[in-house]
Amino acid sequence: MTSNTTLLWSLIRCLTIASIAVWPVAAVVSHIDASTSVSSRRWRFLLAVFPFFVPELLIGFNYRLTVTQLTSGASPFIAAICTEALYGLLMLSRCLAVGVAISLLLPRRSVTDESLHSWLLLRDSMSASAWRHGWLTLKVFGEWQALLVGWSVMALTTFQEFEMAALMQIDQHPIAWSVWLFDAHAARLPLWSSLQIMIVPLLCELLMLCPALCVLHLRPASRADDPSFDHALHGRVSVWKSATFSALLTPGIVLFALWPLINNALPILRGIMLMGENSTLGRSCVQILTSTGFAIGATVLSMGVAFRFCNSIMATPAGTILNRIFWWLLLLPGLLGSLVLSLSLLAMFQLPVLRQLYDTWLPMLLGQTLAVLPFAVVVVLLLMRLSDPTALHSTRLLAVSANPRVRRDMATIRWRLTTVRWLLGGLVISHRCFWDVTVASILRPVQVEPVITRLYNEMHYGRTEALMSLSLLAALTPLVIAAAAMLLSRLVTTSSRSSKGRN
Repeated sequence: MTSNTTLLWSLIRCLTIASIAVWPVAAVVSHIDASTSVSSRRWRFLLAVFPFFVPELLIGFNYRLTVTQLTSGASPFIAAICTEALYGLLMLSRCLAVGVAISLLLPRRSVTDESLHSWLLLRDSMSASAWRHGWLTLKVFGEWQALLVGWSVMALTTFQEFEMAALMQIDQHPIAWSVWLFDAHAARLPLWSSLQIMIVPLLCELLMLCPALCVLHLRPASRADDPSFDHALHGRVSVWKSATFSALLTPGIVLFALWPLINNALPILRGIMLMGENSTLGRSCVQILTSTGFAIGATVLSMGVAFRFCNSIMATPAGTILNRIFWWLLLLPGLLGSLVLSLSLLAMFQLPVLRQLYDTWLPMLLGQTLAVLPFAVVVVLLLMRLSDPTALHSTRLLAVSANPRVRRDMATIRWRLTTVRWLLGGLVISHRCFWDVTVASILRPVQVEPVITRLYNEMHYGRTEALMSLSLLAALTPLVIAAAAMLLSRLVTTSSRSSKGRN
């Protein structure tokens, strides 16, 4: 199958899935907005975005066996339809999670319903072309604003997906340009040829980004730009909305949580029992810690850059044009996907000036940092919007109290308001870095093998207890390290407050 065919197939799939997902995204967001309390809103939001945080590699591995069973004994045509349908349903559930997150994290629309109604009253008092232009402007920056940005991100998410398609691929289906190009590069296709093939997909990704970039760049300022602004609670939930919400989220929860756990429960238990007897446990731990180290380094760098970005762009929208262009160009490599980014960095580090750094840790660390940077910006922006300056100022005032119990309680509250939130944000970002197969496969040093590349290679050949135990250990290690970091930060905070009180 040629590169043009795979690209066309991938393009049709991503545009179709993103366009279909727009409508359920609007329905889910409407239901979340109708929450009666902050806690119910948070639970609904977490249920809606849950599929996005399940590693694509593990989902592809789980459904590889399902695809094999579905296509066993079937004709090639039926096998292709079953594979593409299952993959499309998985990507639709994932896009739904992405679209909901984008719609709820973006500032509320700059145009109110009253403004649109007032414009409708002016229809007979101006020319048709001027009125249609104004109506379209109000719609784009009103109710269509979040949908347009969400459509761009959902289309990019589907177009760039690699891990699930690579592991589920049976007899060339599901067809994905990213898998085709990755396999061609792994089969020793010259790097220059890979970069030439990459030009057309790159242009397609830029075109998909255009709606989001135009809306975000041209959007007029409003009260929603205030970081302290939050969505109001409406408290009106009809039975129909509740049923629709449950029906829309059920496929994602079943496909990304319930069925994988049920399908792999016994292998996981056997893998846990065999984990200690595995002779390669030491090597596996070294590989997991290697992946974790790179993920932590990329997370720290990306969060630092994202914090500067949010302060420079979001807090001061009136910045210079060159400053804004610089920051958006810094985000562009990550927006274009891990495959495009990795091949570009691979070519850059083969230039004479940078060739000495080619087989070092720098290419992989830089690649992971740039790949996760757009996601880090979203996480940091959310953390900044959720911060409460008034509450933090109150904890600072009470921290100098003469009462040791008050100081201790205020240290705990401040730890929860700051350290815990940022550590959780870092855990989410490092999770994305840890499970990125593309960057690790293309840019890792020769003498270093992250666990993610080993998992990806072994998952093509079978489902063994050792592989399940390694996957479980890889999934749990970042969580254990994050829990240890939280505990250590809590102890440091408590001890520092106690010492200040004694002084």
